[in-house]
Amino acid sequence: MGSELAANNHRRLLRLRCSVQHYDWGRVGPESLVGRLSAFNSRSEIQPDKPYAELWMGVHDSGPSFVVSGDDNGESSLKDWIAQNPAALGHKILSVAEALSIQAHPDKELAKQLHKSHPIAYKDDNHKPEMALALSEFHALCGFISLQVLLSSMSCFYNKRSFLHTH
Repeated sequence: MGSELAANNHRRLLRLRCSVQHYDWGRVGPESLVGRLSAFNSRSEIQPDKPYAELWMGVHDSGPSFVVSGDDNGESSLKDWIAQNPAALGHKILSVAEALSIQAHPDKELAKQLHKSHPIAYKDDNHKPEMALALSEFHALCGFISLQVLLSSMSCFYNKRSFLHTH
């Protein structure tokens, strides 16, 4: 069924049955875009006291997606479909209620080294090239600057010496 599904769907959108991650930082119940999308996607009810943090559209073992056939042939794994269509991308939708930790996504080789030396901080050995696209109001801090650039930028607001000693 997999190759037939790939051949029939290579030029149109595919319906996926996606996985949800219920991390504590997610928005709760129907307040969560992820919760609402998940309920629509899976034709299920939103649990009002449960956090819905991430809707995953991909092949990760912790939350795989499945391609839903338009006919009665059921589902096949997205992993199998992507193997036959390697240019496809994976996605996830986040519904954030609290500040998130810094995410480091090095290249594949560095990811392997960091996972091996710091497995608590780097949970797996895969790189994670990502792009964020806000579907609703979202505040984010992106990128980093050196202390020197930060102090230079703030010099018009604070005396550098007093700022360094009091903060």
